[in-house]
Amino acid sequence: MSTGETKEPTTTAATTDDADKGEELIKITPSFASRLNKRVSLLQRILSFHELFPKDYIDLRSSSKLFRNALRPPPLWTSFPHSNHATLQSLLDRLKELHDEESSGNMPSVLFIEEGEYGADGENVRVKISLSIYGAGREKTTLVGVGLYIGDQLQPDLNWNDDGIVEIGDLTIQGGKGDGLSAACGMNVTLRRISIVDCQGCGLMAVSGGYISCDDLQVIGCGKSGVVANYKAIITLSGEGTSIQGNGLLRPEDVEPHFNYRYRIGYRIYYGLHANGSSSKLQLVVPLTKEQVSTNNGGGGNWGGDKGSTIDQVDNDGVVVQVLYEGEDDFSGLFL
Repeated sequence: MSTGETKEPTTTAATTDDADKGEELIKITPSFASRLNKRVSLLQRILSFHELFPKDYIDLRSSSKLFRNALRPPPLWTSFPHSNHATLQSLLDRLKELHDEESSGNMPSVLFIEEGEYGADGENVRVKISLSIYGAGREKTTLVGVGLYIGDQLQPDLNWNDDGIVEIGDLTIQGGKGDGLSAACGMNVTLRRISIVDCQGCGLMAVSGGYISCDDLQVIGCGKSGVVANYKAIITLSGEGTSIQGNGLLRPEDVEPHFNYRYRIGYRIYYGLHANGSSSKLQLVVPLTKEQVSTNNGGGGNWGGDKGSTIDQVDNDGVVVQVLYEGEDDFSGLFL
């Protein structure tokens, strides 16, 4: 005889993925599964309004089964410091080797640089493959006395056999002996929350068709120009934290003798924002303006460029809203 009690059917015993490690099995009822799915959906919606640092994303996903179910699996990644590589360049060279092997599908596509200060042998750390590189935050991860060079200087026209995209975020480059960060021919680079401070050369440079997109970039106190689009290159700046200030500090008497040709026309060749060479472009995404972004720079001032170059204000789709500056100088062929 019925007692009026109803029971929900159950599934077969189901549990965590780690049952073989001794975790207790539990039974999942349809109503429990429904409640769990609702929690996952709610969590996904909440997280969609927040931008997580990539390392925080991985740590959060590892913190509980609920987050693991709510967040998509991360790409294959590695980190520095690394037990098998004493220097950052050594690790990057190994990633390049893996990239070139047939099993390159197993190569990490993300490199995390942990909190700390890291130097290197030589003037630059070279990134020769498509890779995403993240620090722990620009106040926490610093590359000291070295710049980043994106591309292969020995083979600048190298076909990378992929999209040639490098993404770098959440770190500071400080006190480099040359340029802070430069991108070679045709490279596509995205920078997020990067600071470039007190480098002896230019702060940021895109060369010969390179493209760099920057969000909340800070370039402060560099010896030459702050941000340089050099000969058919394009650099786009966005984000209210963007600041190019106090650059162009190098004086003629500080320059090596073989550079003296530049100074026949005075050291005003250096600017805060510098469109150097015909068809080069600097793009400021609305509402940014050149007056807002570039301040207190020495040399030739806060902005300048060669004939045929422009500094434009663009919308979020890259469409030109207005031309803020048209190049006036005739210094074509002078390298920075």
